[in-house]
Amino acid sequence: MGVSVFAQSESGPGINAGAGIIMAKQKGSTTMMGTTTNSNTSGPGFYVNFGFNNDLGLGGLGYTMDLFFDHWALSDDAGTSDAVARENYIGFTTAINISLDASETLSLQPFFGPGFSWGLSSKTDWTNPISGNKETMDNYDEDTHYLRQYAYLTVGADVLLKSLHLRLRGAVDFGMWDRYSSVKEITAKDGPNLRLGVAYLF
Repeated sequence: MGVSVFAQSESGPGINAGAGIIMAKQKGSTTMMGTTTNSNTSGPGFYVNFGFNNDLGLGGLGYTMDLFFDHWALSDDAGTSDAVARENYIGFTTAINISLDASETLSLQPFFGPGFSWGLSSKTDWTNPISGNKETMDNYDEDTHYLRQYAYLTVGADVLLKSLHLRLRGAVDFGMWDRYSSVKEITAKDGPNLRLGVAYLF
């Protein structure tokens, strides 16, 4: 296996479009009257992306920029609540990668870089314990203080099947800040979120 100096520059800059699955997680806590209760949620989702890739001409180093639409549904890991939070985001990542050629048609590209997402919607369906009725709460209501935006670090690797013009991706996103930064009694931090997907390289 060698480092490919010309892995992308032979064909110049390229664009890609793809889709995949997400296993999303969020770790949180609530403090009331001096007692802190931890709550972890997780759930499946999917993403679609449109991206740009280019070689820097520096010993196989390159970069990618991807625009994502993400959707996932989070539920309580402990099963103590029937609440399900459905969230939609639009996000952007930029990452540095290095091309490692196994052959003329197969290449591995480890990568890492920052990402930023903006929440389009976040709503929780739950059962009111008093009335027994199903209700929906908008998590972006001013009273919740739940931030729409969050930043993360993404780390992963792409496998390029050059003869098929395909990119297989595995990545993990690590949230970088508390989504309830203005409320001391509640915390929520995203990730690690697992992404598995495929993209077509034009």
